[in-house]
Amino acid sequence: MPSSVKSKIYEMLENMHDEHLLNQVMEDVAFYASKKDVADELSPDQLLELDAAIHEADNKDTISWDIFKKELDEWRKK
Repeated sequence: MPSSVKSKIYEMLENMHDEHLLNQVMEDVAFYASKKDVADELSPDQLLELDAAIHEADNKDTISWDIFKKELDEWRKK
């Protein structure tokens, strides 16, 4: 990697003061630095399920967080 790119990255990090944002950057960099994609470990059926979930989310075919929590609580009681 050219040193100019590293210098720009270092400069951006030095000027970041939001701890939440810095933690997010660290997580993202660690993920890509590991060069391991979680999807590589999924079975073909799991990949199809993931694609369907992404499609639903893209089409806004989702439920609210509150409804999810309520349904999860009901499921746990069964």
